[in-house]
Amino acid sequence: MNKKELAQFIRENIPFYLTGLLLIFFMKYYYSRAGAGQLLWLLAPTSGWVSILSGISFEYMPNIGYVNHDMKILIAPSCSGMQFMLITAAMLLFSFVHLAAGDSGIGHPWKSAATSGRTPAPHSRKAAVPDSRTPAPHSQKAALRNGFLWIGMCLVLSYIFTIFVNGLRIIAAIYLPLLFERLGLFGGFLTPDSLHTLIGTAVYFAALLTLYRLTGSLLGKTAGEPLLHRCLPPIFWYFFIVLGIPFLNRAYEKNGEQFVTFAAMVAACCGGILLLYCAGTLLRKSHSHPKH
Repeated sequence: MNKKELAQFIRENIPFYLTGLLLIFFMKYYYSRAGAGQLLWLLAPTSGWVSILSGISFEYMPNIGYVNHDMKILIAPSCSGMQFMLITAAMLLFSFVHLAAGDSGIGHPWKSAATSGRTPAPHSRKAAVPDSRTPAPHSQKAALRNGFLWIGMCLVLSYIFTIFVNGLRIIAAIYLPLLFERLGLFGGFLTPDSLHTLIGTAVYFAALLTLYRLTGSLLGKTAGEPLLHRCLPPIFWYFFIVLGIPFLNRAYEKNGEQFVTFAAMVAACCGGILLLYCAGTLLRKSHSHPKH
């Protein structure tokens, strides 16, 4: 893609990217000021999903969250998964909106796949096809409609996906500490708090990699992509929202040691998940394409 094509690509998709940025900042601002009452739309279905998975019942306490007194479990606003929903929505929106929108589409996989390698027959009676990079007005309207429809779908998909994944994370956060305590694995660096952070990072980051791969396969984007390219969007959005935004807000000035420790744990855990993901992908490819 040359500079001219890149400029046209940006012009075509700037309404979607601006809308996405506004949504991200609005959701982040809303989450920073929301309590349990404002996050019931996430907390209630999440606690219900956890109850289905575990058989543990929860009681709602106003302004606190969902509680199980016997096991001393609290699903508070910080456990709502709102930040993961924000990351998921941003990843889906910015990575795929141009595919969902574009008839005009520089880089549109369906159009390129359909037209690549074709040469017109020498005696064809069909009229010349106009350049697809200068779309008709009706196709521009369709692209806008499809793009904004995809933005809405991203919000719905990220909401459903967040409840599903967050329920699994909470289940792991309930039972794994009990197992570690029974086996006497806590001590030194590994504490219940650090284990809680590692569980959340591992579950969320692995879920992002999986969702990006599935969505890209459905839209025909990741079929020929190098392995590194498939991993970059989940890596970028996870680190930007989990660490980048707090860094820009100078969280390190309030408690520098805690911020550095948290960032190191997140980076180490994501690195381990990434190595496992790449190893699994390469192993699967080696088995699907054996050498003769």
